Amino acid sequence: MDIAPIVVSPSQSWDGNDGPWSCFALGFGSPPQFVRVLISTTCPQPWAIDPLGCTPTDPPDCISNRGNRFNKNASSTWQEKGLYELDQELNLGYTGNGNFGLDNLTLGYPGSGAITLEHQIVATVAAKDFYLATWGIAPRPTNLTSDPNAVTFAANESYQSVLSTLRQDDKIPSLSYGYTAGAQYRLTQVSASLTLGGYDASRFHASDITLKLADDNSRDLVVGIQSISILDSATTLLPNPILSFVDATVSHIWLPLQACQAFETAFGIEHDDESDLYLVNETTHQALVARNATLVFAIGKDLINTEVVNITLPYASFDLQVTTAYPNVKNATRYFPLRRAANDTQYTLGRTFLQEAYLIADYERSNFSINQCRFVEEPSDIRAILAPNATNGTKSPTSNSGQSTRGLSPGVIAAIVIGSTLSLLLLSTAFLFLWRKKRRVQLSGGSEHKQSDHSPSAESPRLQNPDTLECELHAEGMAPPELHGISMGPLEMDAGVAVAEMNVTDVKEER
Repeated sequence: MDIAPIVVSPSQSWDGNDGPWSCFALGFGSPPQFVRVLISTTCPQPWAIDPLGCTPTDPPDCISNRGNRFNKNASSTWQEKGLYELDQELNLGYTGNGNFGLDNLTLGYPGSGAITLEHQIVATVAAKDFYLATWGIAPRPTNLTSDPNAVTFAANESYQSVLSTLRQDDKIPSLSYGYTAGAQYRLTQVSASLTLGGYDASRFHASDITLKLADDNSRDLVVGIQSISILDSATTLLPNPILSFVDATVSHIWLPLQACQAFETAFGIEHDDESDLYLVNETTHQALVARNATLVFAIGKDLINTEVVNITLPYASFDLQVTTAYPNVKNATRYFPLRRAANDTQYTLGRTFLQEAYLIADYERSNFSINQCRFVEEPSDIRAILAPNATNGTKSPTSNSGQSTRGLSPGVIAAIVIGSTLSLLLLSTAFLFLWRKKRRVQLSGGSEHKQSDHSPSAESPRLQNPDTLECELHAEGMAPPELHGISMGPLEMDAGVAVAEMNVTDVKEER
């Protein structure tokens, strides 16, 4: 029986202290406590907001603004694993700790056909750098390793990601997903879209370019930004091509200082040193709305390849709002989601970019694609991405995997009949020759070459060096990546998918 992809329904809520952003819902524990989450394409675990994430000094609506909280003490199935430093977005300056444990996880609200997974690794987070809860859909595993700096200890335990669990349990056809962040400014608010084990073909124009997952599985979705320009203008905003990480965990677009200065000149925006944001006053906002410029990001496989896909972003995709819940912001205001990168490790295309781009990641083939979103009111077109060893199915939206339904012409049929007849004659002659040869061998007492009965092992070799961050694909598909050490540092993804490892002493996932 064919396994269908899982289409995860969005929560219909728009949240965030720097958005608003379209969220999904996860139920943590037993009975499930539902929280609103953002998607992380980098993190392998789901994170819920801890009750300590809102204090008496916070506004009274803090819990609601953070998408609700998960009280692990109210769950009958919670199994404590320990407190670890989050190993996510360290390069961008994000910090925080997570209380890790095993618990039941429900993928969506009741009544939506939501699946419940048991004994899934999850974390509760209080840190406000990660303001909303997160659903990590990266397929690498979480490895918890003892460390003297941890508050409690878990001795070398490895736990699968949500995506790997779904794949192992035959809930999805492959280790893959299709995702776009949604765009509140399009039509009558277009929510985010998440399909596990496939993609929604109605949400994008298919690109002709397939990109390879990078060897560093903590930063595997790397693209070459060859140029950034303003549509119908000679203005160039990126002085030189750069390699950038696509990461739905964070909101902003991080570019080199020279590029940011080009944006400042082109759009009249000013950098606020205290908040480290480009805050936009009402006068500037009205001028930018009237201008309604469209930016074009030319995305390629690397810095020089001539094949590119142009992703266009209207000014509305940059017209965001930041609240006083954001660090060092004194008054709610509009802002331009551009950040100054200190070095090339910070070059990032965040959720702002994914409002207009549709990401498809196929970890069993170690590739992904970036596609221009389309905004039309029409039914979904869900396509499965089958495993490489499957007999039928879609490899990628750019693959010619469809089957023709047109009939054959009489001439073609005649050619097939004649060819088949000749083939049968040749096969008959070959069979007679081999039969005679075999008989001669038997009469002479000799033996033909004996074929070896050795078969390849069904288990892929494991990575020995966690620093290589390479993924392995096992016989049935991609084996789940692992996180080693108390700091969840490097992540490993098994088979087929680049396996990422996180050192669990600091459970830091990039966001």
